[in-house]
Amino acid sequence: MRTFELGLVFGTTIGVGVGIILAMAIAWYIMYRKKRFDRSHDTEKVCPRADNHPIRIHGSDSSTVLSDSNHSRDSPRTSEWSNMPQWLEGLRRKSVASACGIPKYSYKELQKATWNFTTNIGEGAFGPVYKAQITTGQTVAVKVLATDSKQGAMEFLTEVLLLGRLHHRNLVNLMGYCAERGLHMLVYVYMSNGSLASHLYNEKPEPLTWNLRVQIALDVARGLEYLHYGAVPPVVHRDIKSSNILLDHFMKARVADFGISRQEKSALHSSSDIKGTFGYVDPEYISTSIFTKKSDVYSFGVLLFELMSGKNAQKNLMEYVEF
Repeated sequence: MRTFELGLVFGTTIGVGVGIILAMAIAWYIMYRKKRFDRSHDTEKVCPRADNHPIRIHGSDSSTVLSDSNHSRDSPRTSEWSNMPQWLEGLRRKSVASACGIPKYSYKELQKATWNFTTNIGEGAFGPVYKAQITTGQTVAVKVLATDSKQGAMEFLTEVLLLGRLHHRNLVNLMGYCAERGLHMLVYVYMSNGSLASHLYNEKPEPLTWNLRVQIALDVARGLEYLHYGAVPPVVHRDIKSSNILLDHFMKARVADFGISRQEKSALHSSSDIKGTFGYVDPEYISTSIFTKKSDVYSFGVLLFELMSGKNAQKNLMEYVEF
């Protein structure tokens, strides 16, 4: 009888102890989840989303506006960013992007890295692009916002806020930014083999092999898959084309230029201001003014045809298909 009582006491003690431990574990887990939620909520306050910042870019190597309208019916939130110079000044003072995990470079650092901005390697709608070597020894590309480019200011905003949370081996990653002395610059990983377009259209001495073309197509597909299904929330690029596919030292392809990209839910709103590049734009997007993942896939299909045929999508591609 005494043995039974001891066993009962012992069993009860163990049961109570286990119950207390479980209760403490549950309480700790709830507190942990609450802290994580609070931290993520605070981060969202510090890092505004870049879902409502469309831009129009001009030039033969950049996006083409297919509508004369400058008015967008996208979302009331667009008006929050109407005073772009003020926002950019706030970015400089408060380092919002740095709070989102994007390093900030000083003007002097980039001036030294580009030999006083003498290493020009190209000119786009955003402004000049320079090759640079930062203090770590890494070679980078520095895009400088043209001082008279209002659309470039929107691109700067979009890329800083959007690329700050997008990281994939098939995307051209943003390494940092600079907002000083009235200038705004973006720092990217340097892609030594240039754009896919330069290889397709005889700017490079050797043609791409068939196996390499297939590999490039797979790389771009993986980058798009990440944007559409890996990023949270999903992102639509809105300007997939051969000049926006860059090749690294190993000829691995990466998707570049997110100046007119958006989070998918924002792109689903109808807009009278059609953006994209002629020859790559989804006809359904032109007729409905609604951009979806399928529109990106359409542009990717045009890119695949370019890879197979070597024909420029902006130069009578449809006539070639019909022939």
